Amino acid sequence: MALMVVLLLSALNACSSRETSRDSFVGKWKSTRATTPIYLHDNGDWEIKQNDGTILQYGVWQLKDGSIVWSFKIGSSVGHDRNSILSVKPREFRLRESDGSTTTFTRLD
Repeated sequence: MALMVVLLLSALNACSSRETSRDSFVGKWKSTRATTPIYLHDNGDWEIKQNDGTILQYGVWQLKDGSIVWSFKIGSSVGHDRNSILSVKPREFRLRESDGSTTTFTRLD
């Protein structure tokens, strides 16, 4: 019985870490907060980019303690926005915004 519990906990832990791996977030996404796609690159860069290639906004993203931390430059200062990860699926993830609202990202590629 104890062995079964250990195996079950190991399997659940493996699933959990796989769901929140960096690879789960890399790609082209549609956000419920914006009409322009956001690209999350595997090198940690992010861009909000129009179909013609025009970049509207960019910065760096990282996973940290169950959250995505977005870093961006505004004028001469650097800002950071930390959003808790609520759920991760192969074609969708959801984040809790600092104002308490939820943003859903749907994979486009």
